Amino acid sequence: MNSAPEPKQKPFYLIYFGMFFAFVWLDHFLKNLVSSRMQIGEAWPSQDAFVSIRYTINEGVSFSLFSGHTTALIVLQSALFIAVAAALFAAYRRGMHAAFLTGLCWIVSGGAGNLIDRIHLHYVVDFISVGRFPVWNFADMCIVGGCILVGVYMLFFYDKHAAAQDAEAVEGEAGEEGLEEEEAADG
Repeated sequence: MNSAPEPKQKPFYLIYFGMFFAFVWLDHFLKNLVSSRMQIGEAWPSQDAFVSIRYTINEGVSFSLFSGHTTALIVLQSALFIAVAAALFAAYRRGMHAAFLTGLCWIVSGGAGNLIDRIHLHYVVDFISVGRFPVWNFADMCIVGGCILVGVYMLFFYDKHAAAQDAEAVEGEAGEEGLEEEEAADG
């Protein structure tokens, strides 16, 4: 057979495992930096600053919802982590676009960062304060950024990427049929 070689995809673990571990490490580095140098409730540069580093703990989820339900939150977060991680692996195997995969990887990374806190500390360390918005952390930023990236991809680019994949599949099938016909004529 004289078919052109398929372009090599970089191994999954190099790109997405690397990104995952880098983001989880950075999240915990920042949380440890803040928690080791500040007291709970302390803010830098000041409590009145529009943007500040403000050390807080969150026993619930967004906006401190479900505080006091640590075990249930760990079970729910673990299930969501497994589901999104499985979706990331499946999407990679299907050849989904890098923007979609990156968004899922950010979501998994942020979920893992907060889940590790919840399992070990029974709360999540938050430290980024902007205006009157609730205090958040790097893991939350990964989750929100990943959701935005996946949403933008699905809304504006998914149809174009899916159509291109379908066209490649049709071309591949037509090329295989042509080769089979040539081989039958030669044989």
